[in-house]
Amino acid sequence: MIPFTSLVSLPDLTREIARLLPEYLPGVSTGSAALTERRSCWIHAWRALLTAVGRKRTMEIVLHEEGDSALARQLTLYWKRGDGIMAAFLSGWGDRQELDRRFQRLETIKAPQKAIIYSCAKWQDAVLEQLGAALLRYPHHIEGEQYLALNLLGSEQKMAAHSIVIPRNGNLNPGDLERLLPLPGSPYPWGDPV
Repeated sequence: MIPFTSLVSLPDLTREIARLLPEYLPGVSTGSAALTERRSCWIHAWRALLTAVGRKRTMEIVLHEEGDSALARQLTLYWKRGDGIMAAFLSGWGDRQELDRRFQRLETIKAPQKAIIYSCAKWQDAVLEQLGAALLRYPHHIEGEQYLALNLLGSEQKMAAHSIVIPRNGNLNPGDLERLLPLPGSPYPWGDPV
């Protein structure tokens, strides 16, 4: 079981991210993270935002950018205290296969809080089912882990947020996916003092 005393409240964190996100985006509107150079823009914005929010919480920031071209670039950012990863943030830009690959990678990271950041306006329910299926396939869950799925709805300037707290060690059962729920107030408008 993971001790919750050192964790950040997911609703509070998500509201803070939604409130601050416009401050880190260049220009008036960057649109959705698509297979263009905009991916680099999103990664730069999220790196700066998560670094600022993590430092405010006295976290050490560890960053990895993956991909050798603008079309393959992804963000991996950790908040650490000492030797432990307190939170892992991975982007899942691109198609659904890339999102699945990135989410599977997120599952293998030993951290009490894990967030996948992606953008999908059209197939939102299908993507949540896909993430749920990945959670069911993964056999090494740790009771108390918290997953956060952040869906950037660029054209609406909102961020939908869903979370699940893992109920037990090992495999999940299909009924456990009923715990994958929207956070109260989701989707959050960008920039609103929520």
